[in-house]
Amino acid sequence: MSNRFRYLLMAVSLVLVLYIVIGGVLGSSSSTNEQTYKDLGVYSEVLSRIKSDYVTEPSLPKVTDGAIRGLLEALDPYSTYFTPEQFKEYQEHPNPGPAGVGLFVSKKFGFATVISVLPGSPADKAGIKPADLIDRINGKPVRELSAVQIERKLAGEPGTTVELWVVNESRGEPQKMTLTRVVLAPPAVSAKMADDQTAYVRVDTFNQGKAQEVAAALKKLTAEGANKIVLDLRDCAGGEVEEAVKTASLFIDKGLITYTQGQRSPRHDFMAEPMGTVFRQPLAVLINRATAGPAEIVAAAVLGDKRGDVVGAPSFGVGVVQKTIPVGDGSGLLLSVAKYYGPDGKVIEDKGVTPNVMVPSPGEVASLSGGPLVTRQQFGTKDDTQLQKAIEVLRQESTPAKAA
Repeated sequence: MSNRFRYLLMAVSLVLVLYIVIGGVLGSSSSTNEQTYKDLGVYSEVLSRIKSDYVTEPSLPKVTDGAIRGLLEALDPYSTYFTPEQFKEYQEHPNPGPAGVGLFVSKKFGFATVISVLPGSPADKAGIKPADLIDRINGKPVRELSAVQIERKLAGEPGTTVELWVVNESRGEPQKMTLTRVVLAPPAVSAKMADDQTAYVRVDTFNQGKAQEVAAALKKLTAEGANKIVLDLRDCAGGEVEEAVKTASLFIDKGLITYTQGQRSPRHDFMAEPMGTVFRQPLAVLINRATAGPAEIVAAAVLGDKRGDVVGAPSFGVGVVQKTIPVGDGSGLLLSVAKYYGPDGKVIEDKGVTPNVMVPSPGEVASLSGGPLVTRQQFGTKDDTQLQKAIEVLRQESTPAKAA
């Protein structure tokens, strides 16, 4: 038996193992298993044809690696295959480093898309914006990487550098940027009176302690006479689910905030757990295309509970629970086994949260990224059309209806 043919058998065997593992996690009905084996037969035949008939002798390990990546990317952007070396490194260092460049990234249609940029971060100072695309990291095309692998490559030790090739809406060609990783301090909550009656509180990320920051800001503003609240979660990505649940519990005193569920992952409910003051003033939550992750849980809870209005543009859609699964040859999977849902049963992952008050309205001019023409520099100002709409909605809700 030739070495190349051995590689072929090893390649097919590895894919078989992955199919069996994934099938075991996602479900194992007889009809599903039968279809799986049919699909495997097709894959094996295609691989054999590539080996025998392709114009040049193919690199079978490379072909198999591409097949595995394609298989997982077809599921979602976060499911990841690690080679034995990568899996060992991942297990030993699940946190790739304390420093980063301030980017929250996912993948859509194979492209690495910038969801949000942390204010004041190296990425922000370099001019990277939400909806920009990352073409390469340190020379490696991102099409070969999952969203998890991209995040790991962006992180590292303080003072080290990472090279990015970035494409934005105004430029067709990738622009090379060299960013220096730093230990990032999450921005503090920004709070002020938007008018003489409306508290405006802005959150950039749901790091630990953020719910307490929001509560302290609201206590101060309500003491100053605020009787309406606007919670700004635009461009807010990343953080902890627990902080999102605690923040939602500042406005919702009982009931379901969110839940997770998968085919083999039992439903797990996150209930409202107020730790102190519950703010019952009329509430509007601002979101946009750069709202992702824990911030979407807050917005979905407010909308699903009918606690307030959600104003702006549909959010990005990030919300999975992942499980590490070793594979026999020392490699491994990081597989999504459950998704987050709003109280209304709508899935957050990929679908995002759709506001009940859209700004811009359907048909209005928007940026190429699908978001409204409101920049971060305008957030909280008189030029902030989404904020002004939220204030208008709150005023209408607090105005007594006239008698007929």
